[in-house]
Amino acid sequence: MPRPTMSDTMKTLFMTQGPRPDPSAEEIEKNSATVDYEIYSGNSNRKLAEEVARRLGVKLSPATVSSFNDGECNIKVNDSVRNTHVYVLQSTCPGRGSPVRTINDHIMELYLLIRCFRRASARTVTAIIPYYGYSRQDEKRRPRVPIASSDFAMLMEAAGVDRILSVDLHSGQIQGQFQHCPVDNLSMFEDFAAFFVKHLLPTFPEGSEVAVVSPDADGTARAKFFLGLLIEKGVKNVSLAITIRQTTSSSIVLNLVGEVQHKECIIIDDIIDTGRRVVQSAEALYDLGALSVGAIATHGIFSGKAIAKIQASDMEYLVVSDSCPIEDKFRRTANKIVQVSCAGVIADAIHSINSGDTVSHLFAFGKE
Repeated sequence: MPRPTMSDTMKTLFMTQGPRPDPSAEEIEKNSATVDYEIYSGNSNRKLAEEVARRLGVKLSPATVSSFNDGECNIKVNDSVRNTHVYVLQSTCPGRGSPVRTINDHIMELYLLIRCFRRASARTVTAIIPYYGYSRQDEKRRPRVPIASSDFAMLMEAAGVDRILSVDLHSGQIQGQFQHCPVDNLSMFEDFAAFFVKHLLPTFPEGSEVAVVSPDADGTARAKFFLGLLIEKGVKNVSLAITIRQTTSSSIVLNLVGEVQHKECIIIDDIIDTGRRVVQSAEALYDLGALSVGAIATHGIFSGKAIAKIQASDMEYLVVSDSCPIEDKFRRTANKIVQVSCAGVIADAIHSINSGDTVSHLFAFGKE
C-alpha cells in the first residue's frame, strides 16, 4: 500500500489553537460595544486581522488605509479612539495582489497609523507585527551598512508605539533594539508541534525515527526548542541534526552534524524567502539517506519563483503560518504548502495583555 503524503489529504489547512466556537453576530456586536480596546489593520494582511478579531469575538474597527493618485498613503480612522487601547496589525511583508505594495509601503502605513492614533488621544497603541521586516539586517557584517532592524525599531518608537507584538523574530536580540517599549516575541512552534503530531506523524510508518534538522548553526536553538516540544507530546525516536553550509564562488558544500540516514527529516526554520536554501538542504538530506524530508517555518515570504521551486522539489510538505498572505492563485495549486494560522497566538496575547495576565506561555524558545 503506498504511503500517504500531505498532498493526498489537504492543500491548505488553518489550525485553531484549541476549540473556539464561532461567535454569533449578536455576540460580536455586544462584545465590540463593551470591550475597552479596538483592533485595526493595515493593508498587508487584513484577513489575518479579521481572523484575530473573530477569535476575540469583536469587530475589526473601521479605518481608511489607501493611496492617493501619487502613491502617498491616505489614512483616516473612522471612529473615536480617545482613551482607548488600540491594537494595529500590520505584517511588514511584501504586498500580494493589486495594487502592488512593497515592504516599505507597509512600514509607512504602520508608521502613519500609529501617529494617527497618538494624535487622536488613544490611551495606548500596540503594534502587532507578525512578520518583522528588515529582521535579517540585525547586525553590521561589513563596513558602511545600516543595522536596519534597529533603525526600524527607532522609527516605531519615534512614532509613539507603546508595545510591540511579533511572531518568531529572526533573532531575539531585536527585542533589545527597542529602548522604551516592551517587545513580546510570540512563538508558533507550539502550534506547529501540535500540527505535526496530529497530521504528519500518522503518515510515517510505525516506529519511524524522526530527525529535527536545523538548516544552519544559527537556527540550532529553534530546532532544539521544537525537538523538546515533540518529546513533551510523546513523540519517540526523535533526534537533532544540523546542516552547516560552506559557500564558495563556485559551489555550496553542506556538512552534517548528527544522523539522518533512514530517518524522516523535518527542517525547522523561521523564514522561507526564495526557497533556495530549504530546497538545497532537502536535496542534501536525501543524498545522505533520509527517507523523507519536509519543512516547517513561521514566515512564508515566497519571493519570485519560490513556490514553483518548492513544488518542483522532492520535499513532501512545507508548513508555514499565515503571518504573510499567499496569493489565491498559488493557494489553489501549491499542494505541498500548508498554512497554520497564527491568529490564535495573537488573539491569546491580546486577551492576556488586556486582562493583565502573563503572556510568557506564548513566548518563543521556552516557558517559565
